[in-house]
Amino acid sequence: MKKSKKKLGDPSDSLIIDVPQGGQVIRYFNLKPALATPIGPGDWIFAERGTTTDISSLTVTFPDNQSALERELERAVLVISIEQDEQAGGTWRFALGGVATDQQDEDPNNDIVLDIIDNGFGMLVYIHALQDSYESVPFGFVASFTDATTGVVSIYESQDPSVIITRPR
Repeated sequence: MKKSKKKLGDPSDSLIIDVPQGGQVIRYFNLKPALATPIGPGDWIFAERGTTTDISSLTVTFPDNQSALERELERAVLVISIEQDEQAGGTWRFALGGVATDQQDEDPNNDIVLDIIDNGFGMLVYIHALQDSYESVPFGFVASFTDATTGVVSIYESQDPSVIITRPR
């Protein structure tokens, strides 16, 4: 598996999503993978739909909520679409579950659930926080690239973003 470069995060690279009490929030993102270059890994861009600002850190916050029923219903849903680069000469799709964490059991509270949709061109990410906690989950997106000429499939992994889940805010 080929890895892309690790970006240094700064506050402008961060996005905070506040989940409302007893509710959910749905946000849309684009992921633009990049092939490796002769001098190093490609620069993947993860951005909210309609922007080009690369996100290296995503924080999802949940309110201080005493109702167990409302906690069950509170979630963030991330809808991520892979952007194709016509210049690349092939097709990108999410592969091998769509993400890889840096360590085993990186999400011990099992707060993140993924579904690959649209024949690998999209991913749904469900983020919950049933208990009071602060959890940082570093991961990379995993995607395959199928060369249009040769049919060769290569697997690549990005090195960001990290996801921070916190309850209470």
